[in-house]
Amino acid sequence: MPFNIKPPKNDDEYFERMTHAIFQAGLNWKMVENKWPNLRKAFADFSIDRVARFGDREVERLMKDTGIIRNEKKIRSVIANAREFQRIKGEYRSFPGYIRSFHGSEQGMAYDLQERFKHLGSSSARMYMWMIGMKLKPNAEEKAWIASHDKEHHGR
Repeated sequence: MPFNIKPPKNDDEYFERMTHAIFQAGLNWKMVENKWPNLRKAFADFSIDRVARFGDREVERLMKDTGIIRNEKKIRSVIANAREFQRIKGEYRSFPGYIRSFHGSEQGMAYDLQERFKHLGSSSARMYMWMIGMKLKPNAEEKAWIASHDKEHHGR
């Protein structure tokens, strides 16, 4: 995985990148990129505090918005995750404070992300960690992909 990603500047950016990982899971990346400006607007520029206040009325509005990806489980997970970001802020003061609490343990953080946040599985948790600029060690699946990719493109 490339390592030249800049970390988010604030908790709202951490939240936006998590939302991106969630919406990206199982979907064509180009479709997600094309709809991202509409998703940003629909989710109040990823303001944690504003999205945390969303309720059923906002979910209904979003499900009618043809400019976004209308997956109710993903939409509801974003709202629940905004509320979890608020809890983390109360506990660790900031999302970077939460990250530091793992003392560099990729596995510990990936496990906790999956436990705390909705619609974030093992692959999307790792994708999120990469998207926030963490330098990850490739796991077995990623090593196999890299090896097969090298053989295809370099004749090894």
